[in-house]
Amino acid sequence: MKLFQLKDGYRYNSDSLFLWDFARKNCSFKASQSLLDVGCGCGILGLLLARDFNCALSCIDIQPQNCELAQINAQANDIKASIICADFFKDWESGNSVENSAGNSKENSAGNFGIPSQNFERIICNPPFYDFGGENKNAHKNTSRNASSFDISAFASKCSKLLAPKGELVLCYDARLVDRLLQALLEAGLKPIKLAFLHSKPSKPANVVLVVAKKGAKSPLCVFGSLFACNESGTHSDFAKEVFIKADLISVDLII
Repeated sequence: MKLFQLKDGYRYNSDSLFLWDFARKNCSFKASQSLLDVGCGCGILGLLLARDFNCALSCIDIQPQNCELAQINAQANDIKASIICADFFKDWESGNSVENSAGNSKENSAGNFGIPSQNFERIICNPPFYDFGGENKNAHKNTSRNASSFDISAFASKCSKLLAPKGELVLCYDARLVDRLLQALLEAGLKPIKLAFLHSKPSKPANVVLVVAKKGAKSPLCVFGSLFACNESGTHSDFAKEVFIKADLISVDLII
């Protein structure tokens, strides 16, 4: 898959690839099931899953540059997607700033622009959760990375409203804030059912937590063994190498 990215803006990192891998292994995707990629950036998560499982994909991002990138990448890879340029936390469901894969606004049978008439079966998100070390001077990078633009409790509540019964939310988050994340999910009626911690190296504390939460679920939480991005030597682990190979991505710089 070819993905265009901003040369001087925020660029996807390995967290997105590890989240994609976690989702494809721990969710029972079926063709034509609805998927919403929140804060889609260049569209990497939703486009990879749509490539693999033929999902009915919608992507939303607050930054016009990201929406344009996601549109370009959907077209470049011949993937049908509704691209929604709007603030996820506001009332975008009523129909604003939406384009289909052909780049034209399109109203569906529900009366909303590009929005499914039923709730989403899955939502995936790699949110901005970095709140240690200050803000980045690059506005595009700052909005994409910094937790000041993201409220986990409001996010969980919004996802719960958008998910169909038994729908699933898949996301990654700062492992140091896992207590805050789990509390927000449970308060929103989203039961964490699968969880794994990602470490940069075996000797380092976990820096990312990967979670699948299900609306209305009662099953106990399954905690998987730790995942390691690198070996102690700093080389990529066998796990990471396998993820990169399966993703099969080619990144191309773009100036918008």
